[in-house]
Amino acid sequence: MRHPFVMALCASLLSCNLTWAQDTAPALPPEPLQRVMQSVVTVQSRSDAQANTSRTLGQRREGTGVVIGPDLVLTIGYLLVEAESVDLIDHQGRRIPGQVRAVDNLSGLGLIRTLIPLRLDAVPLGDSDTLPTPGKLWTLGQSETAPTALELVSRKVFAGSWEYLLEAPLMTLPAVNNWSGAGLFDDQGRLVGIGSLLVQDVFGDQVPMPGNLFVPVNLLKEPLPDLVRSGKRTGPATPWLGITSQRLPSGGLGVLRVSPGSPAAQAGIAVGDTLLALQGQTLQDLPDFYRRLRALGPAGSRLTLTVRNDGQSREVELLSTDRATALKRPSGI
Repeated sequence: MRHPFVMALCASLLSCNLTWAQDTAPALPPEPLQRVMQSVVTVQSRSDAQANTSRTLGQRREGTGVVIGPDLVLTIGYLLVEAESVDLIDHQGRRIPGQVRAVDNLSGLGLIRTLIPLRLDAVPLGDSDTLPTPGKLWTLGQSETAPTALELVSRKVFAGSWEYLLEAPLMTLPAVNNWSGAGLFDDQGRLVGIGSLLVQDVFGDQVPMPGNLFVPVNLLKEPLPDLVRSGKRTGPATPWLGITSQRLPSGGLGVLRVSPGSPAAQAGIAVGDTLLALQGQTLQDLPDFYRRLRALGPAGSRLTLTVRNDGQSREVELLSTDRATALKRPSGI
Protein backbone atom coordinates (compact mmCIF):
# COMPACT_ATOMS: atom_id res chain seq x y z
CA MET A 1 0.00 0.00 0.00
CA ARG A 2 1.29 3.47 -0.80
CA HIS A 3 2.10 5.80 2.09
CA PRO A 4 -0.51 8.60 2.40
CA PHE A 5 2.20 11.26 2.07
CA VAL A 6 3.46 9.70 -1.18
CA MET A 7 -0.08 9.52 -2.55
CA ALA A 8 -0.70 13.17 -1.66
CA LEU A 9 2.57 14.22 -3.25
CA CYS A 10 1.79 12.32 -6.47
CA ALA A 11 -1.65 13.87 -6.61
CA SER A 12 -0.20 17.34 -6.10
CA LEU A 13 2.38 16.87 -8.84
CA LEU A 14 -0.21 15.49 -11.24
CA SER A 15 -2.51 18.41 -10.53
CA CYS A 16 0.30 20.88 -11.24
CA ASN A 17 1.16 19.13 -14.50
CA LEU A 18 -2.44 19.20 -15.64
CA THR A 19 -2.79 22.86 -14.76
CA TRP A 20 0.30 23.64 -16.81
CA ALA A 21 -1.02 21.51 -19.69
CA GLN A 22 -4.32 23.38 -19.58
CA ASP A 23 -2.60 26.77 -19.65
CA THR A 24 -0.33 25.87 -22.57
CA ALA A 25 -2.75 23.67 -24.55
CA PRO A 26 -3.19 24.82 -28.15
CA ALA A 27 -6.71 25.78 -29.09
CA LEU A 28 -8.66 23.80 -31.65
CA PRO A 29 -8.04 25.09 -35.21
CA PRO A 30 -10.73 27.57 -36.37
CA GLU A 31 -12.60 25.25 -38.74
CA PRO A 32 -12.90 22.27 -36.35
CA LEU A 33 -13.73 24.67 -33.52
CA GLN A 34 -16.60 26.22 -35.47
CA ARG A 35 -17.99 22.79 -36.35
CA VAL A 36 -17.75 21.60 -32.74
CA MET A 37 -19.40 24.73 -31.34
CA GLN A 38 -22.48 24.45 -33.56
CA SER A 39 -22.78 20.66 -33.19
CA VAL A 40 -23.40 20.55 -29.44
CA VAL A 41 -27.05 20.79 -28.37
CA THR A 42 -28.98 20.68 -25.13
CA VAL A 43 -31.09 17.55 -24.59
CA GLN A 44 -34.24 17.79 -22.45
CA SER A 45 -36.31 14.67 -21.84
CA ARG A 46 -39.32 13.74 -19.76
CA SER A 47 -40.49 10.30 -18.67
CA ASP A 48 -43.68 9.01 -17.09
CA ALA A 49 -43.78 9.58 -13.34
CA GLN A 50 -44.54 5.88 -12.84
CA ALA A 51 -41.64 4.66 -14.97
CA ASN A 52 -39.11 2.51 -13.13
CA THR A 53 -36.18 4.81 -13.93
CA SER A 54 -38.02 7.98 -12.88
CA ARG A 55 -37.34 6.98 -9.27
CA THR A 56 -33.58 6.80 -9.79
CA LEU A 57 -32.88 9.14 -12.72
CA GLY A 58 -35.70 11.63 -12.25
CA GLN A 59 -38.73 12.32 -14.41
CA ARG A 60 -37.18 15.36 -16.09
CA ARG A 61 -33.59 15.09 -17.30
CA GLU A 62 -31.24 17.48 -19.04
CA GLY A 63 -27.86 17.00 -20.65
CA THR A 64 -25.96 17.33 -23.89
CA GLY A 65 -26.03 15.77 -27.35
CA VAL A 66 -23.78 15.98 -30.40
CA VAL A 67 -25.03 16.15 -34.01
CA ILE A 68 -23.66 13.19 -36.01
CA GLY A 69 -26.08 13.20 -38.96
CA PRO A 70 -28.62 15.39 -40.80
CA ASP A 71 -31.33 14.44 -38.29
CA LEU A 72 -29.35 12.39 -35.77
CA VAL A 73 -27.96 13.31 -32.34
CA LEU A 74 -25.77 11.13 -30.14
CA THR A 75 -26.03 11.39 -26.35
CA ILE A 76 -25.76 9.32 -23.21
CA GLY A 77 -28.44 6.68 -22.87
CA TYR A 78 -29.67 7.41 -19.35
CA LEU A 79 -31.16 10.71 -20.55
CA LEU A 80 -33.47 8.75 -22.86
CA VAL A 81 -34.43 5.61 -20.93
CA GLU A 82 -38.26 5.40 -20.80
CA ALA A 83 -38.54 8.96 -22.19
CA GLU A 84 -41.97 10.10 -23.37
CA SER A 85 -40.72 13.30 -24.99
CA VAL A 86 -37.39 14.75 -26.09
CA ASP A 87 -36.51 18.31 -27.12
CA LEU A 88 -33.22 19.72 -28.38
CA ILE A 89 -32.00 23.30 -28.08
CA ASP A 90 -29.24 24.32 -30.50
CA HIS A 91 -26.55 26.99 -30.17
CA GLN A 92 -28.93 29.59 -31.66
CA GLY A 93 -31.62 28.87 -29.08
CA ARG A 94 -33.91 26.99 -31.50
CA ARG A 95 -36.07 24.34 -29.82
CA ILE A 96 -36.22 21.23 -31.99
CA PRO A 97 -38.61 18.33 -31.25
CA GLY A 98 -37.13 14.85 -31.38
CA GLN A 99 -37.82 11.19 -30.72
CA VAL A 100 -35.73 8.52 -29.07
CA ARG A 101 -34.30 6.35 -31.83
CA ALA A 102 -32.28 3.94 -29.69
CA VAL A 103 -30.95 3.30 -26.22
CA ASP A 104 -28.04 0.89 -26.43
CA ASN A 105 -27.73 -0.76 -23.01
CA LEU A 106 -24.46 -2.47 -23.91
CA SER A 107 -22.50 0.74 -24.62
CA GLY A 108 -24.67 3.11 -22.59
CA LEU A 109 -25.18 5.44 -25.57
CA GLY A 110 -28.43 6.83 -26.97
CA LEU A 111 -29.64 8.23 -30.29
CA ILE A 112 -32.22 10.93 -30.99
CA ARG A 113 -33.85 11.51 -34.37
CA THR A 114 -35.18 15.02 -34.91
CA LEU A 115 -38.68 15.58 -36.30
CA ILE A 116 -37.60 18.61 -38.35
CA PRO A 117 -34.31 19.23 -40.20
CA LEU A 118 -31.44 20.27 -37.93
CA ARG A 119 -29.68 22.45 -40.51
CA LEU A 120 -26.45 21.85 -38.57
CA ASP A 121 -23.20 20.32 -39.78
CA ALA A 122 -22.59 16.83 -38.47
CA VAL A 123 -19.38 16.13 -36.59
CA PRO A 124 -17.36 13.18 -37.95
CA LEU A 125 -16.63 10.27 -35.65
CA GLY A 126 -12.97 9.87 -34.73
CA ASP A 127 -11.07 6.72 -33.74
CA SER A 128 -11.32 6.29 -29.98
CA ASP A 129 -9.18 3.12 -30.04
CA THR A 130 -5.96 4.79 -31.18
CA LEU A 131 -5.94 7.83 -28.88
CA PRO A 132 -2.60 8.26 -27.10
CA THR A 133 -2.53 8.04 -23.30
CA PRO A 134 -1.66 10.54 -22.01
CA GLY A 135 -3.04 12.79 -24.72
CA LYS A 136 -4.85 16.09 -25.20
CA LEU A 137 -8.59 16.18 -25.91
CA TRP A 138 -11.37 18.77 -25.64
CA THR A 139 -14.86 18.60 -24.19
CA LEU A 140 -17.90 20.79 -24.78
CA GLY A 141 -21.23 20.52 -23.01
CA GLN A 142 -24.52 22.34 -23.17
CA SER A 143 -24.47 26.11 -22.46
CA GLU A 144 -20.65 26.25 -22.55
CA THR A 145 -19.11 29.00 -24.65
CA ALA A 146 -15.76 27.32 -25.36
CA PRO A 147 -14.27 23.82 -25.27
CA THR A 148 -12.29 22.78 -22.20
CA ALA A 149 -8.94 21.06 -22.67
CA LEU A 150 -8.64 17.69 -20.93
CA GLU A 151 -5.96 15.06 -20.55
CA LEU A 152 -6.74 11.44 -21.39
CA VAL A 153 -4.97 9.69 -18.50
CA SER A 154 -6.16 6.08 -18.46
CA ARG A 155 -8.34 3.40 -20.06
CA LYS A 156 -8.94 1.41 -16.88
CA VAL A 157 -11.90 -0.96 -16.73
CA PHE A 158 -15.11 0.50 -15.34
CA ALA A 159 -17.86 -1.65 -13.85
CA GLY A 160 -21.03 0.15 -12.82
CA SER A 161 -23.07 -1.25 -9.96
CA TRP A 162 -26.11 -1.51 -12.28
CA GLU A 163 -24.71 -4.39 -14.43
CA TYR A 164 -22.72 -2.12 -16.74
CA LEU A 165 -19.20 -2.86 -17.99
CA LEU A 166 -16.79 -0.82 -20.11
CA GLU A 167 -13.48 -2.54 -20.79
CA ALA A 168 -11.63 0.56 -22.03
CA PRO A 169 -13.44 3.83 -21.24
CA LEU A 170 -11.84 7.23 -21.73
CA MET A 171 -10.78 8.56 -18.31
CA THR A 172 -9.89 12.25 -18.27
CA LEU A 173 -8.59 15.00 -15.99
CA PRO A 174 -9.33 17.50 -14.60
CA ALA A 175 -12.88 16.75 -13.48
CA VAL A 176 -15.60 18.83 -15.16
CA ASN A 177 -19.21 19.22 -14.07
CA ASN A 178 -20.89 19.31 -17.49
CA TRP A 179 -20.65 15.60 -18.35
CA SER A 180 -24.11 14.13 -19.09
CA GLY A 181 -23.76 13.56 -22.83
CA ALA A 182 -21.00 16.16 -23.35
CA GLY A 183 -18.88 15.64 -26.45
CA LEU A 184 -15.20 14.69 -26.28
CA PHE A 185 -13.21 15.77 -29.35
CA ASP A 186 -9.73 15.19 -30.77
CA ASP A 187 -7.48 17.91 -32.20
CA GLN A 188 -9.28 17.73 -35.55
CA GLY A 189 -12.68 18.29 -33.98
CA ARG A 190 -13.75 14.67 -34.45
CA LEU A 191 -16.04 13.15 -31.83
CA VAL A 192 -14.26 10.41 -29.85
CA GLY A 193 -16.40 10.09 -26.73
CA ILE A 194 -19.65 10.95 -24.95
CA GLY A 195 -19.65 12.07 -21.32
CA SER A 196 -21.17 9.62 -18.88
CA LEU A 197 -20.00 10.02 -15.30
CA LEU A 198 -18.00 11.94 -12.77
CA VAL A 199 -15.78 9.26 -11.20
CA GLN A 200 -13.77 9.42 -8.01
CA ASP A 201 -10.70 7.53 -9.22
CA VAL A 202 -9.48 7.65 -12.81
CA PHE A 203 -6.30 5.68 -12.07
CA GLY A 204 -7.51 2.71 -10.02
CA ASP A 205 -5.99 2.18 -6.60
CA GLN A 206 -2.74 4.02 -7.31
CA VAL A 207 -3.55 7.70 -6.75
CA PRO A 208 -7.15 8.64 -5.84
CA MET A 209 -8.09 11.39 -8.30
CA PRO A 210 -11.57 12.48 -9.41
CA GLY A 211 -12.17 12.89 -13.13
CA ASN A 212 -14.60 12.00 -15.89
CA LEU A 213 -15.56 8.88 -17.77
CA PHE A 214 -16.40 9.21 -21.47
CA VAL A 215 -17.90 6.35 -23.49
CA PRO A 216 -15.72 5.68 -26.58
CA VAL A 217 -17.53 6.28 -29.89
CA ASN A 218 -16.00 3.16 -31.46
CA LEU A 219 -18.47 1.14 -29.39
CA LEU A 220 -21.20 2.67 -31.55
CA LYS A 221 -19.74 2.29 -35.03
CA GLU A 222 -20.57 -1.36 -35.73
CA PRO A 223 -24.17 -1.35 -34.42
CA LEU A 224 -24.98 2.19 -35.62
CA PRO A 225 -26.79 1.19 -38.86
CA ASP A 226 -28.98 -1.29 -36.98
CA LEU A 227 -29.68 1.16 -34.16
CA VAL A 228 -30.76 3.83 -36.65
CA ARG A 229 -32.86 1.39 -38.67
CA SER A 230 -34.59 -0.64 -35.95
CA GLY A 231 -33.70 0.96 -32.62
CA LYS A 232 -31.66 -2.01 -31.40
CA ARG A 233 -28.65 -4.17 -32.16
CA THR A 234 -29.12 -7.31 -34.19
CA GLY A 235 -28.51 -10.64 -32.53
CA PRO A 236 -29.19 -11.89 -29.00
CA ALA A 237 -29.51 -9.39 -26.17
CA THR A 238 -27.02 -9.07 -23.31
CA PRO A 239 -28.15 -10.98 -20.18
CA TRP A 240 -29.53 -8.92 -17.30
CA LEU A 241 -30.53 -9.95 -13.77
CA GLY A 242 -31.72 -6.66 -12.23
CA ILE A 243 -29.12 -6.50 -9.44
CA THR A 244 -27.34 -3.36 -8.27
CA SER A 245 -24.35 -4.41 -6.20
CA GLN A 246 -20.91 -3.49 -4.94
CA ARG A 247 -17.81 -5.37 -3.87
CA LEU A 248 -17.55 -5.96 -0.12
CA PRO A 249 -14.23 -5.77 1.78
CA SER A 250 -15.12 -9.07 3.44
CA GLY A 251 -15.64 -10.77 0.06
CA GLY A 252 -18.55 -11.21 -2.29
CA LEU A 253 -20.89 -8.59 -3.75
CA GLY A 254 -23.40 -6.80 -1.55
CA VAL A 255 -26.85 -6.30 -3.08
CA LEU A 256 -27.85 -2.62 -2.94
CA ARG A 257 -31.01 -2.72 -5.03
CA VAL A 258 -33.17 -5.21 -6.90
CA SER A 259 -35.23 -3.99 -9.85
CA PRO A 260 -38.94 -4.76 -9.47
CA GLY A 261 -40.07 -7.66 -11.64
CA SER A 262 -36.51 -8.57 -12.62
CA PRO A 263 -35.14 -12.13 -12.66
CA ALA A 264 -33.39 -11.42 -9.35
CA ALA A 265 -36.61 -10.17 -7.74
CA GLN A 266 -38.54 -13.19 -8.99
CA ALA A 267 -35.85 -15.48 -7.56
CA GLY A 268 -36.13 -13.90 -4.11
CA ILE A 269 -32.81 -12.03 -4.06
CA ALA A 270 -33.15 -8.99 -1.79
CA VAL A 271 -31.31 -5.90 -0.61
CA GLY A 272 -28.74 -6.92 2.01
CA ASP A 273 -27.99 -10.29 0.42
CA THR A 274 -24.41 -11.13 -0.54
CA LEU A 275 -23.60 -12.77 -3.87
CA LEU A 276 -20.82 -15.28 -3.25
CA ALA A 277 -20.48 -17.37 -6.41
CA LEU A 278 -21.71 -17.82 -9.98
CA GLN A 279 -22.01 -21.40 -11.23
CA GLY A 280 -20.19 -22.50 -8.08
CA GLN A 281 -17.14 -20.29 -8.67
CA THR A 282 -16.33 -17.48 -6.22
CA LEU A 283 -17.06 -13.95 -7.44
CA GLN A 284 -14.00 -11.70 -7.26
CA ASP A 285 -15.42 -8.29 -8.18
CA LEU A 286 -17.95 -6.61 -10.48
CA PRO A 287 -15.94 -6.99 -13.73
CA ASP A 288 -15.47 -10.68 -12.95
CA PHE A 289 -19.22 -11.06 -12.31
CA TYR A 290 -20.29 -9.33 -15.52
CA ARG A 291 -17.76 -11.07 -17.77
CA ARG A 292 -18.70 -14.50 -16.49
CA LEU A 293 -22.42 -13.72 -16.66
CA ARG A 294 -22.09 -12.77 -20.33
CA ALA A 295 -19.91 -15.80 -21.04
CA LEU A 296 -22.79 -18.06 -19.97
CA GLY A 297 -24.85 -16.95 -22.96
CA PRO A 298 -27.25 -14.23 -24.08
CA ALA A 299 -30.47 -13.12 -22.40
CA GLY A 300 -32.58 -16.18 -21.63
CA SER A 301 -29.69 -18.28 -20.30
CA ARG A 302 -30.10 -20.21 -17.05
CA LEU A 303 -27.62 -19.76 -14.23
CA THR A 304 -27.04 -20.38 -10.53
CA LEU A 305 -25.95 -17.84 -7.92
CA THR A 306 -24.78 -18.67 -4.42
CA VAL A 307 -26.38 -16.11 -2.09
CA ARG A 308 -25.79 -15.50 1.62
CA ASN A 309 -28.22 -13.86 4.04
CA ASP A 310 -27.99 -13.78 7.85
CA GLY A 311 -25.06 -16.17 7.73
CA GLN A 312 -26.92 -18.78 5.69
CA SER A 313 -25.98 -19.61 2.09
CA ARG A 314 -28.35 -20.91 -0.57
CA GLU A 315 -28.30 -21.72 -4.27
CA VAL A 316 -30.61 -19.59 -6.40
CA GLU A 317 -31.51 -20.43 -10.00
CA LEU A 318 -32.30 -17.57 -12.37
CA LEU A 319 -33.19 -17.11 -16.00
CA SER A 320 -31.55 -13.96 -17.33
CA THR A 321 -33.50 -11.58 -19.53
CA ASP A 322 -33.09 -8.55 -21.80
CA ARG A 323 -33.05 -5.35 -19.72
CA ALA A 324 -35.22 -3.62 -22.34
CA THR A 325 -38.13 -5.91 -21.46
CA ALA A 326 -38.25 -4.43 -17.94
CA LEU A 327 -38.43 -0.84 -19.19
CA LYS A 328 -41.18 1.20 -20.76
CA ARG A 329 -40.45 1.59 -24.44
CA PRO A 330 -39.42 5.21 -25.16
CA SER A 331 -41.71 7.17 -27.47
CA GLY A 332 -40.40 6.89 -31.02
CA ILE A 333 -38.78 3.44 -30.90
